[in-house]
Amino acid sequence: MKYILLPLIVAFIGLTDIQSQTVRDFARMAKAKMELGDYKGAIDDFSAIIRLQPEYEMLYQAHFGRGYAKFQSGDFEGAKTDFDRAIRIYPNDAEVFFWRAYTKYRLRYRASSEIADYNRAILLRPDYAEAYFNRGQAKIKNRQLRSGCIDLKKALELGYEEAETHVRIHCGGP
Repeated sequence: MKYILLPLIVAFIGLTDIQSQTVRDFARMAKAKMELGDYKGAIDDFSAIIRLQPEYEMLYQAHFGRGYAKFQSGDFEGAKTDFDRAIRIYPNDAEVFFWRAYTKYRLRYRASSEIADYNRAILLRPDYAEAYFNRGQAKIKNRQLRSGCIDLKKALELGYEEAETHVRIHCGGP
């Protein structure tokens, strides 16, 4: 009996400990783990936040954060699922559209699907240089050279220096 009861007590103490932690505690831990490159630990903390079902802003941030951690870990399918959920919760953040588009690129989705997400990111944040750059690359991949070059030049104009080389390669100069 003592051997059965001990694991149950340990499990209960662990459960009580988890329940006593607030969503904000998990968010702080997840952020710290992300900064250290501990994406598995961050995923676990973001998952704990989601299980606690916080208000929608924190739920959005947890799905977005977990998606980003999964992306960094190479779990692109999982990342896309979390980005999709984040967008359903709050469809007005350019960053999540940017990362979903980049995830689609890594998953080898059609360029038109990436472009649609980059369009939304740019609509929400018109000075998003990296989104212009990536959209330009996707358009060129989709055989829309003229439009892709316009985006690459816009990215360069907005200060995205990496675009200069690509403008030279694809568009015949800056």
